[in-house]
Amino acid sequence: MRILLILAGLALSLAAASQEIYRWVDKDGVVHYSDQPDSPNAVLIDVIEPNAYEAQDAAAAAAGSGRASAPDEDADASPYASLSISSPSQDEVFFGADAVVNVLADLQGTLRPDDKLVFFLNGNRTEADGLGTEYAGLARGSYVLRASVLDAADKPVITSPQVAFHVRQPSINSPQSPTAPPKPQPPKPVPKPKPTPRPNSG
Repeated sequence: MRILLILAGLALSLAAASQEIYRWVDKDGVVHYSDQPDSPNAVLIDVIEPNAYEAQDAAAAAAGSGRASAPDEDADASPYASLSISSPSQDEVFFGADAVVNVLADLQGTLRPDDKLVFFLNGNRTEADGLGTEYAGLARGSYVLRASVLDAADKPVITSPQVAFHVRQPSINSPQSPTAPPKPQPPKPVPKPKPTPRPNSG
């Protein structure tokens, strides 16, 4: 193994300098390599020089990174600092079949001309009107909402965290939202006074 390492080191260093390498075996059976034929039994060996691409790969491997940073590597980085949903809030509850859920996104950065903002409600896509949209006539249940900025090829550039909200229909036990003011109660009827009995004239 040590001999192979020596050979590899010599091959790389001497080949880079365009020198010749000789190999011979001494009387003790030890293999020698040198750029000078120090034995009558020395044989000139061929060394294959690495090409430019192999040299670059070796340098990258030695650096431990596996690849070099491209000059324009950050060209595909997102131009948007953040994207989140500001309305509805997490686990917000809406009551009634006629409830309207107003959705609003908070995008940090100017929307590029070829990009578009879309919302996904339980996976169903809706294109935004500016930075928002609204949903009406939702059935009772829970919903998951997220926003994404898509490029011209419909690939996501940035995506918001998910927000869950819930729609509850009025029922007899819960006819309205707990935060809604109570309905006014009709006044109780005032009992009529009982007539006074007439005295007997007997």
